[in-house]
Amino acid sequence: MQFKKGIILAAGKGTRLSPATSVVSKPLLPVYDKPMLYYALATLMHAGIKEVLFISKQEDHKIFKKLFKDGKNLGMKFKYAVQKKAVGIPDAIRIGEKFINKKPFILALADNIFVGTGLDKLLKKTASSGAKATVLAVKVPNPQKSGVIQFDKNMNILSLEEKPIKPKSNFIIPGLYFFNKDSLNYFKSIKKSSRGEFEIIDIIKKYLEASNLNVAPLPKHIKWFDTGDANEMLIASNFIQKYQEDNNELVASIEAIALKNKWITRIQFNKLLEKIPNSQYQAALKKL
Repeated sequence: MQFKKGIILAAGKGTRLSPATSVVSKPLLPVYDKPMLYYALATLMHAGIKEVLFISKQEDHKIFKKLFKDGKNLGMKFKYAVQKKAVGIPDAIRIGEKFINKKPFILALADNIFVGTGLDKLLKKTASSGAKATVLAVKVPNPQKSGVIQFDKNMNILSLEEKPIKPKSNFIIPGLYFFNKDSLNYFKSIKKSSRGEFEIIDIIKKYLEASNLNVAPLPKHIKWFDTGDANEMLIASNFIQKYQEDNNELVASIEAIALKNKWITRIQFNKLLEKIPNSQYQAALKKL
């Protein structure tokens, strides 16, 4: 598999979720029965990633480490870093330079959630495609809020735009990016936008200009949620609750994924269960 490392950027202030985020970090807020951060980690695990770097605000650094520790209990390896100032998504590439160590990696945003049957197969296929860079494409009703990608009838990329007032397409790029080592050089060559931030779309454009960008459209049966505001969090929570009930399956259970991936044994899994307090989540894990 080409991609073996992952970065989770979880350093946003979460102002759209205020006042809840005045005392609790956004990535730790619950989306149905798990912290938001579980979903980003689960996405990387579904892709086969065992080495993960969490990037947080300074005040969340110790909390993240307390929650996930070194990752050994999941058969993984975790590192932690701090983003001192929010200057855009690509800054995660700079912060994670030593961790990446010139290897391909997946960059995941903590508030982007993917749910659906076959998600693991899609992500593993994308991670092993051999492409220097891959982004997903999702059709949405309000593309002006995101990076918009325009295709021709053969799915060739015609244009990329960040939060355009008049979008040329309803396809957007969600917060999951597959990059090779070239991304660091690309980061060093871009400048901040009028918003005072580095834009991830500028990194993606560099790959497109070099004819090294692959796009994987997200199948309709796999849902994507940007849980940056209260409405989306509620919609995602309700969807996940119903999905779990209808499919008799836990979404984004990091313990269950580690067991399924054979990164831990059944004995190790049972030891993890003993450390989880009596709860609906623990009861669901016991049924596995």
